[in-house]
Amino acid sequence: MESGLLEPIVVRPIDGGYEVVAGNRRLEACRRLKFNAMPCHIVELDDREAYEVSLSENIQRNTLNPVEEAKAFKQYVDDLGYGSASELARKIGKSPSYISRRIALLKLPKKIQEGLLLRGAKLWMAQELLPLDNDQHTTEVLADFITDSKIDSREKVRRLVRHLKDNEGRQANGSAPPQVSYEQREELKAHIIDRTLARCVASLRQNMDRFDDEMGALDEKDSNSWIVKESLIWHRRLLNTQVDELLRLRKRFRLAYR
Repeated sequence: MESGLLEPIVVRPIDGGYEVVAGNRRLEACRRLKFNAMPCHIVELDDREAYEVSLSENIQRNTLNPVEEAKAFKQYVDDLGYGSASELARKIGKSPSYISRRIALLKLPKKIQEGLLLRGAKLWMAQELLPLDNDQHTTEVLADFITDSKIDSREKVRRLVRHLKDNEGRQANGSAPPQVSYEQREELKAHIIDRTLARCVASLRQNMDRFDDEMGALDEKDSNSWIVKESLIWHRRLLNTQVDELLRLRKRFRLAYR
């Protein structure tokens, strides 16, 4: 920062003060460097114009990941009602389809969205999973399967999605079944079963935690409560046995499908 701030921030007057429209990161950097003053452009903007300027700068500087972009676009179009996707696209120099594809990412399960936030998932893969948006569990399973299997072909992912959309392997228009290999189908089936068993174990454990919380509410000093609690403890042991059985089943299944 020997040369100081090369590009002034943009602010607008509001409520007797100033609001940063573009340059929050630069402002924070200057604060950390303990600058006493910094150059800025003061512009008169309404709320909509300020939002557009801020969004445009963030996109140009590539400071937003795909999901953050999606949320910002949705807020502009749906939540704030500033304009259509086409209007927003024109304002920020993108195509309407770019806006629509980004907003569609918000239909995906939170886990996949979080993967994009951490830049751990490929954007094209997430977009190919959108046809499964009505079945979040299957979407998550397929995303895990693609990652674990290191599938890096868009066409392979599309075939897997079509295969899941129609268990008989035929699309609604009666065209030929998607060319998914036998090995991939079997691997995918195994992956779905393993994921289902894991979710069942997690579900039982969550219920056991709730069971313990409710059981803890009983007053042990009361004789009737003590008798009920002894019975509940017996049932709690049964739940724990069920969890152990499911874990053993999952282990046997994994060994069988290696």
